[in-house]
Amino acid sequence: MLTDEYKNDLRSVMNAQGDALLAKQNAVSASELRERTGTLASSFQTKPTIQNAEISVEYPLYIRFLDMKKGRNGKRKKKVDIYSRPVWGYIVAGIRNWLNAHIPELMVRTIDGTLTGRKE
Repeated sequence: MLTDEYKNDLRSVMNAQGDALLAKQNAVSASELRERTGTLASSFQTKPTIQNAEISVEYPLYIRFLDMKKGRNGKRKKKVDIYSRPVWGYIVAGIRNWLNAHIPELMVRTIDGTLTGRKE
């Protein structure tokens, strides 16, 4: 149903949102985390991979543990929202906003193309 024009536009929106997500995560890591090996910072410099309707970003495995409220010893630690749902909601919201603005227009065009001009 989506034309090539819309697929290309969607791909560019996904790419822009992926880049914005990485920039936001890079800003959070730069301001709230101490640099140790530089692996996390270098992972934010890569481009997201977009295939079909999926965005893939490669991170070091330990990024998931930065969002946890407690450390290895069970004591509370400073929580850094770098990989959590609100951060990923940022990327999804931008894509949904674009889809909500453009898909109804595409549906109207498709319906207009299938109707024979008869009004009831």
